[in-house]
Amino acid sequence: MHDRPLIAVTTSELRRPEEVPARSEGEPPKVEVALATLYPEAIERAGGIPVIVPLLRPEAIEALLERVDGVCLPGGPDLQPSTYGEEPHPRLGPTEPRVDAVELALVRAADRRNLPILGICRGMQALNVARGGTLHQHLPDLVGTSLNHRQAEHGSVTTHAVETAPRSRVRRALGGPKLSVNSFHHQAVRTLGHELTATAWAEDGTIEAVEGPGSRLVLGVQWHAEGLAAHAPLFELLTAAAAGIGERVADIREARSLRRPAARRLAQAG
Repeated sequence: MHDRPLIAVTTSELRRPEEVPARSEGEPPKVEVALATLYPEAIERAGGIPVIVPLLRPEAIEALLERVDGVCLPGGPDLQPSTYGEEPHPRLGPTEPRVDAVELALVRAADRRNLPILGICRGMQALNVARGGTLHQHLPDLVGTSLNHRQAEHGSVTTHAVETAPRSRVRRALGGPKLSVNSFHHQAVRTLGHELTATAWAEDGTIEAVEGPGSRLVLGVQWHAEGLAAHAPLFELLTAAAAGIGERVADIREARSLRRPAARRLAQAG
């Protein structure tokens, strides 16, 4: 275990040459992995060190997880329906089968090692599928459009409420019983994966958070917590669990505050 835990955060998007504009004096367009900077920034603010994970072979995933203390699965494109035994829906969005394979293998390897996991939006869905669950491929078919799960507003803006379960991790971390969240998805959990429990719901019944049992942190939220300052405690939960502190967010905040004076003295000395 590290003083500042190492958190593996996957790159769940690929950008192909035709999607990347050529820049004057720049390198020629090529396949790129992509990750919004909000994720590593949230992990670092919470006291962890983000380790950004590209596409890896299975044997490399095993080696990686021997060296990190926790896993963060970010948002991204739809999961390929074949990963949970279904045919594609006509409204299925872009998918990245290579990314799916890496993230699903990563979750299963993290489960074998009992590493803490935090999944965000697609990351929650990947967590669920990796554990044998399934997804609704297009929410409007199920719940209609009275609640917009794919907002046009910026990610720092909340657009709907979710209700959290009593005694759930998400309620302990963020308060409750209701939270205001942002929303950027058209898919959602249908059947729950192994040892996952729904712990938050939108007003239309859509599952908005899932958690694992016991003391190990396994948590997924359907909203983009990395874009909401008030939801930073979710990343603090992850880094606290990865550091072996446990689930008291106050503990890691105290540990971080104790490090700041020393850091300031070092900066002044330099």
